[in-house]
Amino acid sequence: MSEQYLSTTMQRGLNAIKALSGHEADGMRPGELAKRMGISQPQATSVIKNLIHAGFAEHCPWDQNKVRLGPALITIANSAQLAINQRAMQLEQDRRNYGGIT
Repeated sequence: MSEQYLSTTMQRGLNAIKALSGHEADGMRPGELAKRMGISQPQATSVIKNLIHAGFAEHCPWDQNKVRLGPALITIANSAQLAINQRAMQLEQDRRNYGGIT
């Protein structure tokens, strides 16, 4: 892929999602996220605000100073899993219907 189409801002948001992954139970403070990503704390705060706005992150209910992945990612994952399962069932049905034809 050509580097000319890469967006630093978009890449930063995607990297933040990856960094937050696995920290749903404890959450992560903006400073910790900044350190993991190698960016400034104001940049991390900006990324977090954008992720929260899109539903990809949320403040932890027990500590508003921490964030964790949000429900939008679960919705996307569930939708993808459903599509995969439906396709697998269709392929199995096709195999049963047409597998014996020679």
